[in-house]
Amino acid sequence: MAVMGIDFGTTNSVAAVFSGADVEVLELDTPPDAWAPYGFGRVIPSVFAADQHGRIAFGWEAKAATDMTGDRFDAIKRLFASQEDAAFGDGGTSIAVEEAATLLFAEIQRRAQTQAAIEARQAVITVPANSKGRARHRTKICAGMGGFEVLSLINEPTAAAMAYARSHPDARRYLVFDWGGGTLDVTVLEAVEGVFIEQASSGIARSGGLDFDARLSKYLLESAPSPDKWSTADKRQFRLEVELAKIRLSTQETASVILPGGSATQITRRRFEEIVDPLIQESAAPIERCLRELNIGRGSIDALILVGGTSNIPAVRRFVQDLVGTDADPDVDPMTAIGEGAAIAASIMAGENTNHDFYVSTEHALGTFVLDAQTVQQAFSTIIPKSHKLPARATQTYFPVTEEQRQVNVDVVEGDPETGDFVVLKEWLVSLPDAGSDQGVELTFDYDVSGILNVRAVDHASGQTLLDDDVAYGVAEDKMGMVRMAQRARDSVSSGTMTAGPTPVASALSEESTRLIQAATQKVIPYLDGDAAAQVQALVDALQTANPTEEDSHQEALRQALQPYSFLM
Repeated sequence: MAVMGIDFGTTNSVAAVFSGADVEVLELDTPPDAWAPYGFGRVIPSVFAADQHGRIAFGWEAKAATDMTGDRFDAIKRLFASQEDAAFGDGGTSIAVEEAATLLFAEIQRRAQTQAAIEARQAVITVPANSKGRARHRTKICAGMGGFEVLSLINEPTAAAMAYARSHPDARRYLVFDWGGGTLDVTVLEAVEGVFIEQASSGIARSGGLDFDARLSKYLLESAPSPDKWSTADKRQFRLEVELAKIRLSTQETASVILPGGSATQITRRRFEEIVDPLIQESAAPIERCLRELNIGRGSIDALILVGGTSNIPAVRRFVQDLVGTDADPDVDPMTAIGEGAAIAASIMAGENTNHDFYVSTEHALGTFVLDAQTVQQAFSTIIPKSHKLPARATQTYFPVTEEQRQVNVDVVEGDPETGDFVVLKEWLVSLPDAGSDQGVELTFDYDVSGILNVRAVDHASGQTLLDDDVAYGVAEDKMGMVRMAQRARDSVSSGTMTAGPTPVASALSEESTRLIQAATQKVIPYLDGDAAAQVQALVDALQTANPTEEDSHQEALRQALQPYSFLM
């Protein structure tokens, strides 16, 4: 039975297996003729759609069928790192983020079995290097619910380096520039006797091909006739035309965009590069940060590896090569390299490949918040440091602030002590036993190679276990619901029909607030650039988490922010 490597991407996904001394990228879908010349034959779009009768479609069928009634769901991966539990389709209905991703993983497994004759239950899944524990956990949970036993989560740049090293074994220091549909990751790795060690990593969480599409869309909409009258099918077709024009401009000097109604407009590569230049310039920051952290300069990299579909854009390649001072290898396939590396990692973990090895390590420090006795302020206490090899297990002992204290907050915090950038992953209120001579609490973090963190708190004096739980998010918090969701997703994929319809996400918000959120996330934000999109997204987040007394004011703030884009709604 083969083991599989899966690059679960924002816009496209790749599945591959390692066989003997070679990697086979599985052809799980067939692109339309217009897309076939541009390297899409070995990827499956990370898209699914459900019509009003419950019939579901995946990949190119879901992405290219603009007249399909119902809702289309895409860019699910971008939601993994957020607090949001709901993914909204372009028709306005919602489905739990975990269920959407589970359906995609289950379909990848089904196609591997039926179309590529690969019986694979075990897999290594890739994740962005700078994704925090929330996104990693959700990735593992959804892959598991989709039918895979996840051997490990591996960082996408590490996977790309492993794929490159198969044909370039002499390179020692790699810089992987990974710019896909939704995120930008820059990682410097060192290869030591076949082991890949990450030395520095930085990135931009929401930056990628979707943002390039948004810039180009905004430019084209300024001269488009009556976009406010476009139907859902028109808007879907426009998005496809924009994305395809962007891709064509990587090999052509001009491209046409067919607008709803049949008229066409031309865009030149030069004008496109001017439109997206601010995004390209922003990509310099994580590169420079990595080089500065390692105290190395231009020309110090042995191998520059450009992966992710956005890295196909000539202006991006020129910019990065000039900044790093090294030419990128033209033989690396930006679309499939990460999936190929994941397959190599899977073969290593399954004991089928003894020529290479790799370390899975923490990308951020893990710890908890404590009260600093000197400053009387909250401070971060590290339990597992950054870049610690996994699996990792560490224990620290903490004491209540006062002897009379009967409860303590246990926070699981992830972040960077140097920058002060922290995220609380989960928190518990733990009751303490009766006061004694020693009220210490031993807090243990146990982090496995698949990216799951178990937290255990034990009373130091009595040995009583006060807390024993893992860090879970969203719908996956509900273990029984998770089991039902997994079965429903697999049944749906097998039958081609949603067995009980998408799982709606309950909301305490008013109907008007829900309508505004759907309009913002599905009809406006996809067409805005990074800063403008972030501003509207912040207002969406504020409204989603507002208490009843604040809802009206947050609703009005979002309504005003959307007013300039009413023609999109």
